[in-house]
Amino acid sequence: MAIYQQEELAIIVLAAGQSARLGQMKQLVTINGKTLVARQLEQALSLTSAVYCVLGFQAQQVQAQIDHLPIQTIINSQWSSGMASSIAKGVAALAPNSAAVMLVLVDQWQLTSADLLAQARYWQQCPSTIIVAQDINASTDQQSIGPPVIFPRQYFAQLQQLQGHQGAKRLLKKYQNRLLKVPLAHAFIDLDTPEQLNELHKIIGNSTAL
Repeated sequence: MAIYQQEELAIIVLAAGQSARLGQMKQLVTINGKTLVARQLEQALSLTSAVYCVLGFQAQQVQAQIDHLPIQTIINSQWSSGMASSIAKGVAALAPNSAAVMLVLVDQWQLTSADLLAQARYWQQCPSTIIVAQDINASTDQQSIGPPVIFPRQYFAQLQQLQGHQGAKRLLKKYQNRLLKVPLAHAFIDLDTPEQLNELHKIIGNSTAL
């Protein structure tokens, strides 16, 4: 059973991109026989009953991998305009009584359900604060923060107005004095290039580098 209910915390998994640099769909990369998109959604479902997934590029192909999961799918036909449009569409689909939303990227493959729960616990303690992951090894403040990020309800309207390729970074900069930064090294390991895919397979014990 999920720890949080719909009226408490919702989670949006952003999975609409083309993965152009990777050369294949990152949503469908498998770890131990499970696609990344299914893995992220299952971890989200362990936390809350209100899980949403924004799809775009090759949406039907990705949808086929997650049809068995009790989540709500949102199709973003403007996915090529940038991540902001996916955030906006996802937030627009939330139940009106959701108190907060957590944004997670599909390719944050080292995230665990424990990582997501830790952020949610911080939000419970500070329900009006934006909870954001922090990379303590980053060289600048702006590079040091990113998703998973939890936005309380008072930011939903602004999230729906986002545009461009920078996702929610503009809001994080605008409200930098309202952030609670949670050190979370797993959040800053993603999957954008063939080299990173090779590293993924090495780490999970696959002896064949792709």
